[in-house]
Formats: sequence, C-alpha cells, structure tokens
Amino acid sequence: MGCTSSSNNFDKSSKSSCGSSNNSNDFKMAGKQSLGISQFPAPNSQQRLGGSPTKARTKVALKPGRSLMDWIRLGNSGKDLTGVGRKVLEVTPEELAKHATMDDAWIALRGKVYNISPYLEYHPGGEEELMKGAGIDGTVLFDEVHKWVNYESMLEKCFVGKLKTTPIQKRGSVSSLLRLKPSTPNGPAQPHPPMGPPPPPVPSPPRFDWYQNDKTVTLVVYTKWKQMRKENIIIDRTGRDLTAWVYIEDHTFTIHVDLEDDITDEYEVTVQKQTGKTELVLQKQTTGQQWRGLGKFLDGHSSYTPTNDKGLVYRSCHLESVVSVNHDTKLLCVSLPPGTCMCVPVGYHVHVRHNVEGVMVERSYTVVQPLLGTQDTDHRLTQGKVFYLMIKIYTDGAITPWINSLRPGDSIEVSQYEGNFRESRLDGQGDLIMYAAGTGFTPMVGLINHCLSQNTNRKVKLMFFNKTEDDILWREHLDSISEKNEWFSVQYVLSEPGSSWTGSHGRICEDLMTSFSPFTEAKTDTLICACGPTPFTKSVIQLAKDIGYSDDNLHAFLG
Repeated sequence: MGCTSSSNNFDKSSKSSCGSSNNSNDFKMAGKQSLGISQFPAPNSQQRLGGSPTKARTKVALKPGRSLMDWIRLGNSGKDLTGVGRKVLEVTPEELAKHATMDDAWIALRGKVYNISPYLEYHPGGEEELMKGAGIDGTVLFDEVHKWVNYESMLEKCFVGKLKTTPIQKRGSVSSLLRLKPSTPNGPAQPHPPMGPPPPPVPSPPRFDWYQNDKTVTLVVYTKWKQMRKENIIIDRTGRDLTAWVYIEDHTFTIHVDLEDDITDEYEVTVQKQTGKTELVLQKQTTGQQWRGLGKFLDGHSSYTPTNDKGLVYRSCHLESVVSVNHDTKLLCVSLPPGTCMCVPVGYHVHVRHNVEGVMVERSYTVVQPLLGTQDTDHRLTQGKVFYLMIKIYTDGAITPWINSLRPGDSIEVSQYEGNFRESRLDGQGDLIMYAAGTGFTPMVGLINHCLSQNTNRKVKLMFFNKTEDDILWREHLDSISEKNEWFSVQYVLSEPGSSWTGSHGRICEDLMTSFSPFTEAKTDTLICACGPTPFTKSVIQLAKDIGYSDDNLHAFLG
C-alpha cells in the first residue's frame, strides 16, 4: 500500500489512548511531521466531554531502565529521594520557587511538596512536561492532564514537606483574575476588571421528586436532556444508604439518602427520550406498606457539579471468569458488589488499581461486550451487575502480571466509568469508519454490535492494525460479520507479517487513509473513530483532517 514502516512497534510501558494497554513510544507518523499536543483534541470538538478543554496526555520514549516498575524498585531501594535527608519541612512559596531546575525541582500538589528531580527521567509524559510544575503549585496543571493518577503513592518517597501557604500565581495555569494597576498618587493599587469573557452561567440542578406504591419507591429526576439514557446512572447501596449519580451532559446530579425502609438489589431505570425524565424504580423489601417518607437526605444530596471535578470512587469487585482471547490477551468478566448497578455506555472505560510493591498503580481499560456479532449476550450487562474487560498481558508490565495471576473469586478494585462518546452519534446513516491498533479495538466492539442491532444500511468499515496475524483479536468474528453483511468490511494491516501474508502491511499514513476513507463533499455525515496508542490515534485524526474531514466527523477514544 506504499506505507511499509512498522505500525505497532510500541514500547510496553505505554498505554492505549482509549484505555487499554498497548505499546506506543516508537511510533512515528509516516510522511508527516510529529504532531503537537496543545490543540488535540480541538477546542469544542466532540472528542471532548461537553466541549470542555480537557487535555490529552502524550507519551515519550523513556530510556532503558526507566519504566514504572524501575521507579517502584528505586523507591524501595532505601535511597533518599527527598533531597533533604528525609526531613519533613514547612515550605514557603518563596522557598518552593528556588527549586525550579532540572537538577533541583520541587512541585506542590494539594498542599504537599515533592522533590521531582529523581522522577523526571521516569515520567511517561517527558521531563519538559513535568518541569512546567517545577517551583510552583502544580495542582491545576496536574488535574488538567491526569487527575485520576495517584501521585501521593507514586511520589511518596519524594515527600519534602507541606506548603506553608498557597502561591497566588501558578505559572502556565489559570492565573488570578485580578491584576493590580501601578500605584497612583491618589491611592493604593487598584485591581483591573476581570480579564476575558465572563464565566459561563452555572446550570441549575434538575428537579428531583419521588413517589411510591405498595411494591415500589420511584425516584424521579427531570433532566430535560434528550440524549439521556439509562446507562447514565450509577447506583451504589449499602444497607439503606443509597447513592445514585445521574450524568447529565457534562454535570453529575447526586442523590444520597438514608432510606426509610429496606429495598432489594433489583433496580429498574426508565428514561423518556423526548423529555429526559428519568425514573429509578426501587423494589420494597416488605410490600404492602406505605413509607412515611423517603428517608433522611445525606451529605451531597442534590449537588450538581461538573463531572470532571468529581474524583474516582473505587468498588471492590470480584473476578467471575477469565477466557483467553489469543496468546497474550484475556477477556475478564467482573461482577460488581451487591447493591451496585452500573451499565457502561459504549466506548467508555474504567480504572483498575492495585498496590504494586507499596505503590498504588492505576490503569484504564475500555469495557467491552463479551461477544461480537451475535445477540446472545450476558443479560446481566443490561442489569448493571457485571462488565467485561479485554486486557493484553505484558510479562514486564506494572499491573498486568497481577491481572494475569487473578483467578475466579479474586477481588479487583474498579472505578466508575469515564468517557465522552455520545451513542447518539451512531443514529445517522453516514459511513462509520473505524481505525484501531491492538487493543484499541475494544471500543469498536460496541460500535459494531450497535450497528448490527439496528439493522443498519450504513457502510461500516474497520481498518485493524496489529503486529502479526496471531495478534488479531476476534478475527473469526470479524470475518464472519463481513461475510454475512454487505455493509460491513474489515481490512487488516500488519507491521511484522509472515511470509504467507498477502494483505496490507505498514503503518497508518495518508495513502492508506485516502484509499480506505476517501473524502468527498457529499460525506458530511461520515463518522471516523480512532483508538490505539496515543500517537496512533493523534495521527489518524490529523490525517483525516488533512484529507478534508472536520472535527464534526471525528471521534478519538482517549483514556
């Protein structure tokens, strides 16, 4: 095809941009200059949750011996990584500002100061990126890129002390809105008016109500969001303490109540599409009795906050089954705790965490459906009781060796889902074109199954990049769907093909994209989706723009 360089020669320590482990550091875009990260995804792009300016993370090639596991071993070696003899100091902003060089770099995160000089070479995003926070309070910068990362565990051995006061200015982040004019003879310095446009108005929380009959108690949220779906609710309950998170566009409405009486673990969620009215039906443990009231409202009830501002909530789940997909990839069925209901939207991911030699390590993985191309699926998925993960195992990885050791019945800590793909984007009739590399295939499973369930007439195409034939996930299912449905086609591209391989080989490039998804002015409703290691995903998006597609045609699955 004219693009003969390796497409999947990726470093093991990197992670797929849609949340599944993949190798990425040696990727270079064929025929194009390496892309910058600052405008990806574009502002207001559909790739962003609600158009918010969430930054994508990037990766760099690390030196040998600078993996996460190498960092953990260094932390456990007994070497002093604080640079201050393990003393706990009180650090003023002035003192913090003195430590802003590569050889002597401190950073403040949520009131704690860390010596990041020894960690610079281990930072997956590169030394330059981490140095943006050197000598300052880097909390805002950190939250913009990877708020979910457990930095306290990662930098525990680098702890210098507590920040005495918070600096007013934060270099490279959101600065103070009030800037002082010079002093005048008539009085002290006066503040300028706020810079830039006024902040957008804070949306009003939805109306909440409830009613009951002899058998059920129904909680009602009037979301007024026509794209509301039943998957946009997560429920956790311990005894009578019930919490329900209702995701409405880019905000989360919280219901938190100590119920009047006992209920069962059977929940039903219904949504009126035209109005967004959402009902959560709870089954009474004792039927035939009227409750005197719903119960007592607890902390956080009726709060309505930006979803990006909410922290992760981990649940102790259990592994139910493990099935090998190929030589290094497994399909895990994970059961949620009793009282929890979580139906994961198409293309969303969860975070898995585990303590590795004293360091809490998190990884994100896209939730998949257990089968491809069939309506026979696990009915517990629609009940929010289980979910499935397809995970590639790396023998020298930070967390996958532990995942590989898990057996049915073992515990696994998993967060709520995250993501930004709107299933309504599949409602059109334009072409759906998917580019996947390695386990970047996982979100495409849901897209393909959705199209199959809708008896679509749209053209659906998948270009699937792997190293070898043995690496191709669910190839027999993909080939079967292609044979049975004229509207679906799949093209495999290998970077290390065997001598018998007659298909495409190489990496993503303009020639491949132009032949697979040619742009014409008539294709304004085409949807192109990409997932894989971050450099791969970025390249697909940029190449699609280069040949004529706009942001409205694109979605990048990014973790």
